[in-house]
Amino acid sequence: MRQGQSPISTDHGGTPKIHIIRHGQSLHNIQRGYPHRDPPLTDAGDEATKKIRITAIPDLIIISPMTRTIQTALNAFPNLLGSGISECKVEIWPDLREAHDAICNQGVSRAELAAKFPQFDFSQCPEEWDHAPHSRERALLRAETVRTRLRELSATYKNIVVITHRGFVAFLVQGDRLEVCETRSYRFATGDEVLDMDLRMGVHCETKEPQDFGPTVLVPWTKEA
Repeated sequence: MRQGQSPISTDHGGTPKIHIIRHGQSLHNIQRGYPHRDPPLTDAGDEATKKIRITAIPDLIIISPMTRTIQTALNAFPNLLGSGISECKVEIWPDLREAHDAICNQGVSRAELAAKFPQFDFSQCPEEWDHAPHSRERALLRAETVRTRLRELSATYKNIVVITHRGFVAFLVQGDRLEVCETRSYRFATGDEVLDMDLRMGVHCETKEPQDFGPTVLVPWTKEA
């Protein structure tokens, strides 16, 4: 679902949903070869992220530890996050970082993040940005770890928002690449569906390689689900 297509609902019942959002336009998206770590949103990205909408009010927001994703969260959900005391549970997950090693995808230290965004808890982040280099195998494992954690949390939370990056989303769920500010909603496959290898198996939207999206496979949510 793209931004602005559906009104916000206060319905927290029914099937737990995972709402995946790609951050807004940031400097590295418009400056080829952007040479710095952790670029912020552009002015256009700042405005566009204020128009992001999902189909429900989130009860948990999970964010990649990058300036552009955190700014996106603050702009998209100002009523929940803007007061300094969040009305919604928020977690920062390093596993949601981008799946490429360009310098623009490298973050900063935990102390720097905490100084910039003191309202958030960065205790899950390493003291320094010292993650292992990207590999397909590590990204696949990271995606399965994220889906497993989300499935566990979906027993408690019914509308979980995940704010992350285009490259990592390609490992996390099937489908075309996400545009900046685009949102899509998913549910976890049922027990019977997980046994359907045609549902689990797909194609990585960027590398075009076959990929098993795991026993925790997420499928697009529809109102009929």
